[in-house]
Amino acid sequence: MKKALMGLAAVALTFILTGCGTETLTCTMSQSETGMKMDQKAVITFEDNEVTNINMNVDVNVDETYSSYVDFMKSMLEEQFKSYSDNGGKVNIDSENNKISIKIDMDVKNMTDDQKKNLDLEDVYGTKAATKKELESQGYTCK
Repeated sequence: MKKALMGLAAVALTFILTGCGTETLTCTMSQSETGMKMDQKAVITFEDNEVTNINMNVDVNVDETYSSYVDFMKSMLEEQFKSYSDNGGKVNIDSENNKISIKIDMDVKNMTDDQKKNLDLEDVYGTKAATKKELESQGYTCK
């Protein structure tokens, strides 16, 4: 009996330490404008109903007509997303042919309050339900 109770306590401790409350929310959005199509995907990780990590991928496909502007667009995007890397996020922007790929990883759990404030993450993103509602109001489709 004592071994069974110790075993049960060990299993319970494992669940507590591993954070069985981990969930993810995946949201996507596609937009098209003259000469360009943009596909976005955001994967938000929650632990105990709080955002811990945000991964975003944005792919911009430019029509052949505007291919000469890809390098210019890439440099503009690098400047636009500089605030993310300045505030604890990891940003990688690549271009190849007529495509620009943006990858953003934010370890929200380890960001300071100032970094979160600078990126507007302190109010907009909270519970999974609130995050989903906010992103859907911006045009994302979330699962």
